[in-house]
Amino acid sequence: MRFAIVDDLAFCREEIKKNLFRYIGENFAGEHPQIDEFDSGELFLENFSPETYDMIFIDQYMNGISGIDTAKKIRESDNLVALVFITTSRDHALDSYEVRASGYLVKPYKFKDFSRTMELVNMIKLRNARFISIGGRKILLREILWCDRDEHYVQIHTDRQGILRLRLSFAELEQLLLPYIQFLSCYRGCMVNMDRAVKIHNLNFIMDTGEAVPFRKRDRGNIEKQFNSYLFQREREEWLF
Repeated sequence: MRFAIVDDLAFCREEIKKNLFRYIGENFAGEHPQIDEFDSGELFLENFSPETYDMIFIDQYMNGISGIDTAKKIRESDNLVALVFITTSRDHALDSYEVRASGYLVKPYKFKDFSRTMELVNMIKLRNARFISIGGRKILLREILWCDRDEHYVQIHTDRQGILRLRLSFAELEQLLLPYIQFLSCYRGCMVNMDRAVKIHNLNFIMDTGEAVPFRKRDRGNIEKQFNSYLFQREREEWLF
Protein backbone atom coordinates (compact mmCIF):
# COMPACT_ATOMS: atom_id res chain seq x y z
CA MET A 1 0.00 0.00 0.00
CA ARG A 2 1.25 3.48 -0.80
CA PHE A 3 0.47 6.53 1.32
CA ALA A 4 1.28 10.25 1.26
CA ILE A 5 1.37 12.55 4.28
CA VAL A 6 1.00 16.28 3.63
CA ASP A 7 1.65 18.33 6.77
CA ASP A 8 3.90 21.32 7.43
CA LEU A 9 4.87 20.04 10.90
CA ALA A 10 7.47 17.26 11.02
CA PHE A 11 6.31 15.90 14.40
CA CYS A 12 2.74 15.61 13.07
CA ARG A 13 3.95 13.65 10.05
CA GLU A 14 5.91 11.40 12.38
CA GLU A 15 2.82 10.79 14.52
CA ILE A 16 0.80 9.73 11.49
CA LYS A 17 3.62 7.42 10.35
CA LYS A 18 3.87 5.81 13.78
CA ASN A 19 0.13 5.12 13.92
CA LEU A 20 0.02 3.96 10.32
CA PHE A 21 2.85 1.45 10.76
CA ARG A 22 1.20 0.14 13.93
CA TYR A 23 -2.21 -0.17 12.28
CA ILE A 24 -0.88 -1.95 9.19
CA GLY A 25 1.26 -4.23 11.36
CA GLU A 26 -1.68 -5.23 13.56
CA ASN A 27 -4.24 -5.69 10.80
CA PHE A 28 -2.40 -6.39 7.54
CA ALA A 29 0.58 -8.55 8.47
CA GLY A 30 2.99 -8.86 5.58
CA GLU A 31 2.07 -5.54 4.01
CA HIS A 32 4.93 -3.06 3.76
CA PRO A 33 3.50 0.44 3.39
CA GLN A 34 5.36 2.94 1.24
CA ILE A 35 5.05 6.43 2.73
CA ASP A 36 5.96 9.70 1.03
CA GLU A 37 6.14 12.88 3.13
CA PHE A 38 5.55 16.48 2.02
CA ASP A 39 5.78 19.62 4.16
CA SER A 40 3.42 21.71 2.02
CA GLY A 41 0.52 21.35 -0.36
CA GLU A 42 2.55 23.07 -3.06
CA LEU A 43 5.39 20.55 -2.82
CA PHE A 44 2.96 17.66 -2.89
CA LEU A 45 1.11 18.94 -5.96
CA GLU A 46 4.40 19.51 -7.80
CA ASN A 47 5.20 15.82 -7.39
CA PHE A 48 1.69 14.33 -7.54
CA SER A 49 0.62 11.91 -10.25
CA PRO A 50 -2.90 10.44 -10.42
CA GLU A 51 -3.44 6.84 -9.32
CA THR A 52 -0.18 6.78 -7.37
CA TYR A 53 -1.51 6.53 -3.81
CA ASP A 54 -4.06 4.41 -2.00
CA MET A 55 -4.53 7.09 0.67
CA ILE A 56 -3.41 10.66 1.32
CA PHE A 57 -3.36 12.25 4.79
CA ILE A 58 -3.70 16.05 4.54
CA ASP A 59 -3.35 18.66 7.28
CA GLN A 60 -6.24 21.05 6.84
CA TYR A 61 -4.41 24.12 8.15
CA MET A 62 -0.98 24.61 6.56
CA ASN A 63 1.15 27.56 5.58
CA GLY A 64 0.56 28.34 1.93
CA ILE A 65 -2.15 26.42 0.12
CA SER A 66 -4.69 24.92 2.52
CA GLY A 67 -5.50 21.25 2.88
CA ILE A 68 -8.94 21.73 1.31
CA ASP A 69 -7.49 23.51 -1.73
CA THR A 70 -4.84 20.80 -2.02
CA ALA A 71 -7.60 18.18 -1.99
CA LYS A 72 -9.57 20.05 -4.67
CA LYS A 73 -6.50 19.99 -6.92
CA ILE A 74 -6.10 16.26 -6.28
CA ARG A 75 -9.73 15.62 -7.24
CA GLU A 76 -9.23 17.35 -10.59
CA SER A 77 -7.23 14.33 -11.76
CA ASP A 78 -7.82 11.52 -9.24
CA ASN A 79 -11.34 10.62 -8.14
CA LEU A 80 -10.49 7.36 -6.42
CA VAL A 81 -7.71 7.99 -3.90
CA ALA A 82 -8.88 8.06 -0.28
CA LEU A 83 -8.39 11.42 1.45
CA VAL A 84 -8.11 11.74 5.23
CA PHE A 85 -7.98 15.22 6.77
CA ILE A 86 -5.95 15.94 9.89
CA THR A 87 -7.19 19.04 11.68
CA THR A 88 -7.52 20.86 14.99
CA SER A 89 -11.14 21.83 14.35
CA ARG A 90 -14.25 20.55 12.60
CA ASP A 91 -15.20 24.08 11.52
CA HIS A 92 -14.65 23.21 7.86
CA ALA A 93 -16.04 19.69 7.98
CA LEU A 94 -18.61 20.52 5.30
CA ASP A 95 -15.80 21.42 2.90
CA SER A 96 -14.47 17.88 3.21
CA TYR A 97 -17.67 16.49 1.71
CA GLU A 98 -17.09 18.53 -1.42
CA VAL A 99 -13.86 16.62 -2.07
CA ARG A 100 -15.36 13.31 -0.89
CA ALA A 101 -13.04 12.87 2.07
CA SER A 102 -13.00 9.34 3.49
CA GLY A 103 -12.06 10.30 7.03
CA TYR A 104 -11.40 13.04 9.55
CA LEU A 105 -8.89 13.02 12.43
CA VAL A 106 -9.05 15.80 15.01
CA LYS A 107 -5.84 16.61 16.91
CA PRO A 108 -4.92 15.50 19.48
CA TYR A 109 -5.95 11.94 18.66
CA LYS A 110 -5.12 8.53 20.10
CA PHE A 111 -4.42 5.27 18.31
CA LYS A 112 -8.01 4.11 18.84
CA ASP A 113 -9.21 7.23 17.00
CA PHE A 114 -6.75 6.55 14.18
CA SER A 115 -7.92 2.92 13.98
CA ARG A 116 -11.58 3.93 13.87
CA THR A 117 -10.87 6.32 11.00
CA MET A 118 -9.00 3.63 9.07
CA GLU A 119 -11.88 1.21 9.57
CA LEU A 120 -14.30 3.79 8.18
CA VAL A 121 -12.06 4.22 5.15
CA ASN A 122 -12.34 0.43 4.62
CA MET A 123 -8.82 -0.70 3.82
CA ILE A 124 -10.09 -3.98 2.36
CA LYS A 125 -12.05 -2.07 -0.27
CA LEU A 126 -8.99 0.05 -1.06
CA ARG A 127 -6.84 -3.02 -1.51
CA ASN A 128 -9.41 -4.62 -3.82
CA ALA A 129 -9.32 -1.53 -6.04
CA ARG A 130 -5.57 -1.72 -6.70
CA PHE A 131 -4.34 -2.26 -10.21
CA ILE A 132 -1.24 -2.28 -12.38
CA SER A 133 -0.71 -0.42 -15.65
CA ILE A 134 1.12 -2.07 -18.55
CA GLY A 135 1.41 -0.33 -21.88
CA GLY A 136 -1.56 1.90 -21.14
CA ARG A 137 -3.73 -1.06 -20.10
CA LYS A 138 -5.05 -1.13 -16.52
CA ILE A 139 -5.50 -4.51 -14.88
CA LEU A 140 -7.18 -4.90 -11.48
CA LEU A 141 -5.13 -7.13 -9.20
CA ARG A 142 -8.25 -8.99 -8.07
CA GLU A 143 -8.92 -10.06 -11.69
CA ILE A 144 -5.55 -11.80 -12.02
CA LEU A 145 -5.53 -15.57 -11.46
CA TRP A 146 -1.92 -16.35 -12.34
CA CYS A 147 0.85 -15.21 -14.66
CA ASP A 148 3.31 -17.19 -16.74
CA ARG A 149 5.55 -16.64 -19.73
CA ASP A 150 5.64 -17.82 -23.31
CA GLU A 151 8.90 -17.07 -25.10
CA HIS A 152 9.22 -13.25 -25.28
CA TYR A 153 5.74 -12.63 -23.90
CA VAL A 154 4.09 -12.79 -20.51
CA GLN A 155 0.59 -14.17 -20.13
CA ILE A 156 -1.71 -12.76 -17.48
CA HIS A 157 -4.61 -15.13 -16.89
CA THR A 158 -7.67 -13.17 -15.76
CA ASP A 159 -11.27 -14.05 -15.01
CA ARG A 160 -12.84 -11.20 -17.00
CA GLN A 161 -10.50 -10.45 -19.86
CA GLY A 162 -9.22 -13.93 -20.59
CA ILE A 163 -5.49 -14.35 -21.23
CA LEU A 164 -3.67 -11.06 -21.74
CA ARG A 165 -0.54 -11.63 -23.80
CA LEU A 166 1.92 -8.78 -23.37
CA ARG A 167 5.40 -8.19 -24.71
CA LEU A 168 7.62 -7.58 -21.69
CA SER A 169 10.02 -9.66 -19.65
CA PHE A 170 8.76 -11.75 -16.76
CA ALA A 171 11.25 -9.93 -14.52
CA GLU A 172 9.49 -6.65 -15.35
CA LEU A 173 6.13 -8.18 -14.46
CA GLU A 174 7.56 -9.48 -11.18
CA GLN A 175 8.68 -5.95 -10.28
CA LEU A 176 5.06 -4.82 -10.67
CA LEU A 177 3.39 -7.67 -8.80
CA LEU A 178 5.69 -9.12 -6.15
CA PRO A 179 5.43 -6.02 -3.90
CA TYR A 180 1.82 -7.16 -3.33
CA ILE A 181 1.78 -9.93 -0.76
CA GLN A 182 -0.96 -11.95 -2.46
CA PHE A 183 1.35 -12.84 -5.35
CA LEU A 184 3.57 -15.86 -4.86
CA SER A 185 6.21 -17.23 -7.20
CA CYS A 186 5.43 -20.90 -7.98
CA TYR A 187 8.51 -21.49 -10.07
CA ARG A 188 10.66 -19.48 -12.43
CA GLY A 189 8.29 -17.77 -14.83
CA CYS A 190 5.05 -18.32 -12.92
CA MET A 191 3.23 -16.38 -10.19
CA VAL A 192 -0.12 -17.15 -8.61
CA ASN A 193 -2.58 -14.76 -6.96
CA MET A 194 -3.27 -16.38 -3.59
CA ASP A 195 -6.45 -14.31 -3.24
CA ARG A 196 -7.87 -16.43 -6.05
CA ALA A 197 -6.52 -19.79 -4.85
CA VAL A 198 -8.92 -22.04 -2.94
CA LYS A 199 -6.58 -24.81 -1.84
CA ILE A 200 -3.50 -26.85 -2.65
CA HIS A 201 -4.05 -30.33 -4.08
CA ASN A 202 -1.06 -32.55 -4.79
CA LEU A 203 1.37 -30.19 -6.55
CA ASN A 204 -1.18 -27.65 -7.75
CA PHE A 205 -2.92 -24.52 -6.62
CA ILE A 206 -6.64 -24.96 -7.27
CA MET A 207 -8.06 -21.60 -8.29
CA ASP A 208 -11.60 -20.39 -7.62
CA THR A 209 -12.28 -20.94 -11.33
CA GLY A 210 -11.46 -24.64 -10.96
CA GLU A 211 -8.20 -24.33 -12.90
CA ALA A 212 -4.98 -25.85 -11.58
CA VAL A 213 -1.62 -24.06 -11.43
CA PRO A 214 1.36 -26.38 -10.80
CA PHE A 215 4.41 -25.78 -8.64
CA ARG A 216 7.64 -27.71 -8.12
CA LYS A 217 7.72 -30.69 -5.78
CA ARG A 218 10.90 -29.51 -4.08
CA ASP A 219 9.18 -26.22 -3.15
CA ARG A 220 6.04 -27.82 -1.72
CA GLY A 221 6.88 -27.34 1.96
CA ASN A 222 7.76 -23.67 1.59
CA ILE A 223 4.80 -22.92 -0.69
CA GLU A 224 2.30 -24.64 1.62
CA LYS A 225 3.69 -22.71 4.59
CA GLN A 226 3.39 -19.35 2.80
CA PHE A 227 -0.09 -20.15 1.46
CA ASN A 228 -1.46 -21.30 4.83
CA SER A 229 0.00 -18.24 6.54
CA TYR A 230 -1.60 -15.98 3.94
CA LEU A 231 -4.98 -17.75 4.24
CA PHE A 232 -4.93 -17.27 8.01
CA GLN A 233 -4.19 -13.56 7.65
CA ARG A 234 -6.86 -13.10 4.98
CA GLU A 235 -9.52 -14.82 7.09
CA ARG A 236 -8.50 -12.70 10.09
CA GLU A 237 -8.87 -9.50 8.07
CA GLU A 238 -12.30 -10.56 6.78
CA TRP A 239 -13.42 -11.23 10.35
CA LEU A 240 -12.07 -7.91 11.63
CA PHE A 241 -13.59 -5.80 8.87
